[in-house]
Amino acid sequence: MNLLPGQKKRLLVAALPGGNGNSDGSFNNVGNNGNWWSSTENNANNAYNRNMNYNNENVNRNNNNKSNLQSVRCLQHCDGGGGKPASSILLELHKAYMDARRHKRNTINQLKFERRLEAELLSLERELSSRTYEIKPSVCFINELPVKREIIAADFRDRVVHHFLYNRIYHIFDKLFIYDSYSCRVGKGTLFGVKRVQKFLKSPALWVLRLDIKGFFMSINREILFNLVVKGLDKNLQDLDLYLIRKIVFNEPLKNAVFKSPPSAWADLPKDKSLKFSAHNCGLPIGNLTSQMFANVYLNPLDHFIKRNLKMKCYGRYVDDMVLIHGSKQILLKAISQIREFLSKDLKLTLHPRKIRLQQAAKGFDFLGTHILPFHLLPGKRIAGNFRECIFSPLPNPEKQAQRVQSYLGLLTHFRG
Repeated sequence: MNLLPGQKKRLLVAALPGGNGNSDGSFNNVGNNGNWWSSTENNANNAYNRNMNYNNENVNRNNNNKSNLQSVRCLQHCDGGGGKPASSILLELHKAYMDARRHKRNTINQLKFERRLEAELLSLERELSSRTYEIKPSVCFINELPVKREIIAADFRDRVVHHFLYNRIYHIFDKLFIYDSYSCRVGKGTLFGVKRVQKFLKSPALWVLRLDIKGFFMSINREILFNLVVKGLDKNLQDLDLYLIRKIVFNEPLKNAVFKSPPSAWADLPKDKSLKFSAHNCGLPIGNLTSQMFANVYLNPLDHFIKRNLKMKCYGRYVDDMVLIHGSKQILLKAISQIREFLSKDLKLTLHPRKIRLQQAAKGFDFLGTHILPFHLLPGKRIAGNFRECIFSPLPNPEKQAQRVQSYLGLLTHFRG
């Protein structure tokens, strides 16, 4: 079997380390390598096979006794070339799996899923096609850094489904979002948002208004969210998408959750930061890809209200952190009450009363971990504090410590005093 250029890489994607079986039914090398029969005999007793190890890209040619148990490589293409094409859902699930594992490599749940990759993907394909998919219990814990918050992490299998749905509908919503919505969007993010807002500061005489929503994720009304998502998809809405949207939006993640933190960890967490205390049919779990995407959908009407109705040209939002920049202090003061009324009436949300800050741009202001001035960009207190800790409390592993320092040095190149 001669490999064409690039073919080895494609084989690696589908080659799982399933080991090899002996004639007595026992197995060896499970998790270390995979063995596939070829169609060529070596002699009456032996046949050639190909061996691939989990830790390198080499494809080895061996021969083994025909009585041994080894895998048979499927020869039917998944692109419809001569046989029945693979389900489009299955192909989408495989891409979703590759996306989901990008930042979860070597976690226990990811490794368990990967070990039975084909079976897991086929199972998901059947469940989605038959509309029998059920969400598995989440893991709930309190994360102390960078700020204390409740995290409800979905099972890796459900994360694959989240990416599956995201890949199907994100591009539709992205066209509906305003340019200055920065969170969970391709090509944007915190650094993009910071530099964009800094460009708004054409004069030190401008006024800056910063707003925040009280208990945003825990206050999202699921009925309103569901209707906004369905309306946004409009004619692009497919039956499977509708099924998953309903399933995910109205899921009660704490119902069968596994709690990794003791009850005392919630003692000093504000009630508006926990799903435990959310109103009926309200709240989304922080940490899920779908929650981040749905958060943008939920606040998209607010973005358009501020841009179109209030005529605010210099406005940006990252999740529920908003910044408005204008030359008139009175216009921004008026905008506070207008935004408060819109949030309450249309989205059932509350403007945080203690996080309304109106000041002149010349004094500088904090936004997304930075301190922004008209002609300067400085690291925020948290970044500076973490960097000091990195230097004065180094990790015991020199290699990891060096990587940690280089990461901070790379981050700091974006700032100038």
